[in-house]
Amino acid sequence: MLDAFTKVVSQADASGQLVSNAQIDALIAMVKDGANIDDTIDGL
Repeated sequence: MLDAFTKVVSQADASGQLVSNAQIDALIAMVKDGANIDDTIDGL
């Protein structure tokens, strides 16, 4: 997961831009999906 954050931030930095709201929303969704998977596995 850290690699995804690093990639988004480094690409934005390389192009001289800020991380967009859409990119932040996508990262948040990825974290939520990961948490849901962990909850499912813990319930087994």
